[in-house]
Amino acid sequence: MKKLFTLSMFLLATAWAMAQDSNTFQFVDKDGNVVADGTTITVKDLTEDVFLGNFISTGLSVKNTSTAAASIQLSYNIETIDNGMFQICFPENCITRSEAGEYMTTKGSLNAGVQRDLQCEWFPETYGTCKAHLAIEVLSAFGTKVADGPAVTVIFNYADPSRIENIQQGTVVTDSYNLQGQHAAEGHKGLTISRLSNGKTIKHITK
Repeated sequence: MKKLFTLSMFLLATAWAMAQDSNTFQFVDKDGNVVADGTTITVKDLTEDVFLGNFISTGLSVKNTSTAAASIQLSYNIETIDNGMFQICFPENCITRSEAGEYMTTKGSLNAGVQRDLQCEWFPETYGTCKAHLAIEVLSAFGTKVADGPAVTVIFNYADPSRIENIQQGTVVTDSYNLQGQHAAEGHKGLTISRLSNGKTIKHITK
């Protein structure tokens, strides 16, 4: 009887593994578009939240495209993080990291056709960037990896909106002054006040 039970469990696990492949899951963006394997996306819109803190979200979800429930986990490599905290809440628990390195989410499952938000966000403390590589791993019924799913690279960019290189495309600097109101020569170091061709004035620091 024990041998029959063991054989049944083996056949069940084998059938599960055969049903799962690299196409079982896919990344989906906030507009519902499938994000192709190997894509690099840049996100920079800061959400201001007085309770959670300011953050930039990937807007990514993961969808189970198969006709049955399937197990999953994500491996993620934080390549660079200038400051702040990287967070991912998938498939169930939230995990936060503040240092570069290779990490893994907890294991979980998605029912057929279900799409779940990654809640993958960067909480910056100041201007800078954070770059992370996210890869889906398809699991067997026993939690072992049976296939590599798609992977994406996300670059979070929190830039100073007053910096001269971030002004609207087509806009040019017409005049620049130092703090004493004198015309500042090109390459002037320190705080500079620049008048733009669109009528706006910005302050920026050149080191």
